[in-house]
Order: sequence, then C-alpha cells, then structure tokens
Amino acid sequence: MDKKIDIAVIGATGLVGSAVLEHLAESKMSVGQVYPLVSDQCDAETVSFGTKHLSVHTLSGFDFSKVQLCFFCVPAEVVSKYISKAVAADCYCIDFSEVSRLKPDVPLVVAGVNEEDLQGFKGRVVASPDSSITHLAMLLSPLRTLDIIERVNVTLMRSVSEFGRKAIDELSEQSIALFNLKPIKTKHFSSQVAFNVLPHACHAAANNEQGLTAELELELRKILHDDALLLNSMLTQVPVFFGHSMTVQFEFATEVPIKSLIDLIKQASDLHLVDRVPNSPSVITEAVNQAGVYIGSVRQDPTWPQGVNLWAVADNVHQGAAINGVQLAEILVKDYL
Repeated sequence: MDKKIDIAVIGATGLVGSAVLEHLAESKMSVGQVYPLVSDQCDAETVSFGTKHLSVHTLSGFDFSKVQLCFFCVPAEVVSKYISKAVAADCYCIDFSEVSRLKPDVPLVVAGVNEEDLQGFKGRVVASPDSSITHLAMLLSPLRTLDIIERVNVTLMRSVSEFGRKAIDELSEQSIALFNLKPIKTKHFSSQVAFNVLPHACHAAANNEQGLTAELELELRKILHDDALLLNSMLTQVPVFFGHSMTVQFEFATEVPIKSLIDLIKQASDLHLVDRVPNSPSVITEAVNQAGVYIGSVRQDPTWPQGVNLWAVADNVHQGAAINGVQLAEILVKDYL
C-alpha cells in the first residue's frame, strides 16, 4: 500500500462519486493525485477530498494515462462511452453501473463475500452490484453455512437517492408543495412520490420491473456462485431520501434454529443485530451514513417451519456502493498495482 496511486473519480459531484471521495480520503491506500471528473455541463469548480478542495476536470478531454485507477460513478450511457478508453490506457476500473455486472469476463464482487473472484484477475474492470444486492449478499453469505437456502423472498423498499440528486430534489419539492397546498409537479417520477409508496416501475425512466428483478437475481447468483438460488423480489419506491429497507423471508431446505441464525449474524463483522428497542432498526436511526447492514425482527415464519423472516436496513450510497468500491480498490492496489 506504500506506492502512491493516481485516481480518477468519474461523476465526482454525484452522490456516489462524492461518497467515493469521502471514503478514499479515509482509506488505507497511499493516494497520489486525485482527478475529480465531471461532464462539460457541470458548474462545480471544486469538490471536497478530506480536508482539501480539489479542482474538477471535464471528462471529455481527460487523458486516462495519467491515472492507474478509475471509479465510474455515472450512468450506463456514460460508462459505455468512456470505460473502453480507460481500459486502453491500462487503468483498472471499478464500475458502479449495470454495464459490466453480468459480463462473464468481469468479476462482480462484494468485499468480504466473494473477493476471491479477483484471484488471478487478468482484466481491467471490476463491477460493483446494485446496492440492494450488495446488502442482500452481505446478509446471505454467512447464513448459507447453516443449510441450503432454496429461495429468498424479499420486498425491497428503495430510497429516491438511488436515482441521484434530481430525484432527491423532486421529493423535497413535492413535500414542500404539499405543506403549502401547491400543485404537485412530477419530472423524474411519473407519479407523486412524496408521502406515497409506489411500485418501482413508476420511475419515469425505469425499465420493465420484471426485467430489473431478473437482473438482480442473476447478480446475486453470480456473486454467491449459486445458479439454483431463487430470488423472488418486489421493488417499491418509498418517500425516503437515503437508505434502503427490506423485509426478507429465507426458505431453507430444512428447519433452521433461530438461535443458530442469530449467532451467525452476531459473529459477522458487517452485520449488526439491533434488538434493544421496539421498531428498530430504522433506516434513519441506524443505517444512513453508516457501514454494514442492520438487522432486526428475526423470527420463525409461522406458516412455514423451514422459513425465517427478518427486517434489514442499510445505506445505499455508502455501504451499497462507495464503501464496497473503495474496498475493492484496496484489494486491486494490494495485489495488482
């Protein structure tokens, strides 16, 4: 980790890009020059990096030969346009978009779950999963030692920040309009999101929800190396700025003692059992701006002896993306750079 690594963060003014810069400043890596890259339309002149302020650079004119490592914290269409240029310049790339996740030659990795997939890595791109899949893989990984998990039934309650600052602004503007008895305007979402719960496909630019849930299942199978695992997921958009919540039902091959499952949760460093007060954990109280997955309401399914139900919350921007990406970067720097 003593070698200084020059790094580019593409999308440095976005939610994930800003979080990547925050965790990079705290990481074990010996960071050299950091280039925050933005689109030509971005008005920002500087971004924060620890106690420093870094000048931003435009992505379109950037010379990727200046850096050894790139974080792509931008939408798929931008990744598709520029990641090949970074690879051609021999940069290692961490892609947070869906572009690389299901490519057979690209490792899809959650640190602490399947980082062994980087062993013998000969490519230049590593993919980070959808934030909900990162959370779910962290939860599933230690529990799979109990018995075969045949099916995971999950309702994913996703905050608007998964769609960036524009979605946060829309929720805020709609909330203010409602309090002031003003008309509700929808731009990013096709329906009112403030004080409402929507099927995920109500995002105006969303793909067919069935297609998205199928991709999530494939991501989870790839991470856990389990082609037989069934993921039955329902996605809902909730009027929350940050942090994802989920209700989860595991269907095991045999009956699993609750105590054994709880013991595994307590032993896992990235899982936190919160059972000290009723109605916990909550995404706002425990999860936002924190690392790890917070779990509560663990109980036997009353209708199915081989089922276990629980509740979990985690930060989608930090734990679901930036923290995982920086941890992957630390592995790449240690073993490949």
